[in-house]
Amino acid sequence: MHVAICDDNVADRRHMERLLSRESDKRAGTPNILYIDSYGDKDHFLRTPLKYNIVFMDMTAREGLVEEILAGLEEQGFHAPLVLYSSTVDYTAIPNLPDYVVHAQKPYLPEPLPELLALGDRNVLGNVVTIQVHQKTVLQHVPKNEILYAVPDNTGRYSLYLTNNTAVEIDEDIHMLRHIFEPFDELQLVNKTCFANFRYVSEILPLSIFMQDYRKIRISPLRYQKYKWLKEGMILD
Repeated sequence: MHVAICDDNVADRRHMERLLSRESDKRAGTPNILYIDSYGDKDHFLRTPLKYNIVFMDMTAREGLVEEILAGLEEQGFHAPLVLYSSTVDYTAIPNLPDYVVHAQKPYLPEPLPELLALGDRNVLGNVVTIQVHQKTVLQHVPKNEILYAVPDNTGRYSLYLTNNTAVEIDEDIHMLRHIFEPFDELQLVNKTCFANFRYVSEILPLSIFMQDYRKIRISPLRYQKYKWLKEGMILD
């Protein structure tokens, strides 16, 4: 999940960075870690606001600054949760705020963050196609386009290898994965045990494919031409 901190108080901004980093650490080993960016001025934030699934904001450098930012977000079609932390400015007094605004009160504290971040998690699920798998019986939603490949270890337990260089060990076996991946042409069982996302295949040879992280996966030479056509189709999409 992509998170933005927009606060022109440097000390407060750094404090929120630390709090969110701790929340991200709690999510280690899952696909739901936090990617955190910090901004201290309006212009830099408004360059790419649509990448964020949740924003934490308190901008008090001048009167009306938050209203200017909200107008810029409306122009760009922003709709993710935006948490306004009132401090020297009471943002609850601003009329006609967008529906995506959530109110909180400074100082930044750790207690409400899991509940607020859950709003960002729901935004991720609402905008990204996800794969539902289980990790130690807990249901996880993994963005489909973040899956590089799925391979088993020596005991047969599968892990999903992701574009952020992490791996998520899951409960599903090969039969369940075949069922889960079946609707998606890019997610193919390329040999007896390994699945690959052809959007991230960098090279196809008669006996193997190479993924974008340089992993080599063996294939049958009988499937070489099929996989070349599939990869070309992914490029053209």
